[in-house]
Amino acid sequence: MANAVAPPPNPSGPGQPGQPGHVGGAGSGGAGWGDDGPVVVQTWEKRAVSLDEVVSALPELRREAAGREAATRTAVLTIVMVIGPKDDPVACAESVRSLGAHHPCRAVVLRPDPDSTPVIDATATLWRASATAEGGHPIFFEELHLHVGGQAASHLSSIVGPFILADLPVAMWFPGELPDPTDPLLRLASVLMVDTRLVGPELTEIGHSYRTLLELANHQPVVDLSWVRLQPWRDLLAGLFEPEHSRYFLQGVSRASVKGKPGPRHMLGGWLMAQLDLRARELVLTDSKHVDITLEASYNGEEGKFQVSRDEGARAVWAKASLSGGMAHGQAMPLPDDSLTSALSAAIANLRADRVWERALAAAAALAS
Repeated sequence: MANAVAPPPNPSGPGQPGQPGHVGGAGSGGAGWGDDGPVVVQTWEKRAVSLDEVVSALPELRREAAGREAATRTAVLTIVMVIGPKDDPVACAESVRSLGAHHPCRAVVLRPDPDSTPVIDATATLWRASATAEGGHPIFFEELHLHVGGQAASHLSSIVGPFILADLPVAMWFPGELPDPTDPLLRLASVLMVDTRLVGPELTEIGHSYRTLLELANHQPVVDLSWVRLQPWRDLLAGLFEPEHSRYFLQGVSRASVKGKPGPRHMLGGWLMAQLDLRARELVLTDSKHVDITLEASYNGEEGKFQVSRDEGARAVWAKASLSGGMAHGQAMPLPDDSLTSALSAAIANLRADRVWERALAAAAALAS
């Protein structure tokens, strides 16, 4: 992602020395992306802040900018990022921010820290992105960072609630750790976003994570960013069976091999079991840096091998079908440069339950048991 910029920080922390808070524009210390991405219009930051002060600061950003810009909100959803101790809040915020021209949203970056001083520190930024269509109006969206310390970190729903935009979807993103299905914070969400690429590596961990996800999916839609990233492999494998002659081999799959990291290989293994009615003994899972799927099948005395893989160093997925009768066909699909940004874009464009993923998840949970 080119020229990515975090919210403009003050080296000594939120607020200016001797002042209760600080509002600044891009011309007074803010940073931006220029023509390649969003630019900062206005910022506000303060330590040990009350929720009322933060709620008031957001419209104040727009009033301060109104003299220079038509700072009309253009958000299509609220996205709440719940940052765990091992997550990178800057990378997560940058990925959401880079979607501003296509999927502008109010982004709330929530950093609970129950073991720290019981205060809330806040930074709010108003961003402007250029319209994708020629002659279109600029797009404005807000980004709010909340560091919540002490006991308040156990009551996040009451803290986040005032910052959710009315009548718009609310995507709750957990970049690392999965939430407890009983967490009251989840009641604010229209959809949950998770990443099963990060589960594991032990089978007990994988099984526990998948069972947790199944429970979460029983209450509201869940979008898995790893599943979104794996779509090229799934699409290409399905495409290998589109020729009429190859289609008959789907009835005779005798062995499936899936290579990859623990999360992706188990999810794809579950997908194959659910879609092809395979048994666990017909499936081989192997650790690998990149995903590779191979199916061996037979039909009417003819053997077939169907493979989808990615070469080391190549940003493309290759698919090839080879039949013992001499027929062969294949195709390739390029991969995006930033998998997190593209996965978020695809996820935000389709915030609803995926029954195929849910069946794959159930099979993967059984596989990891």
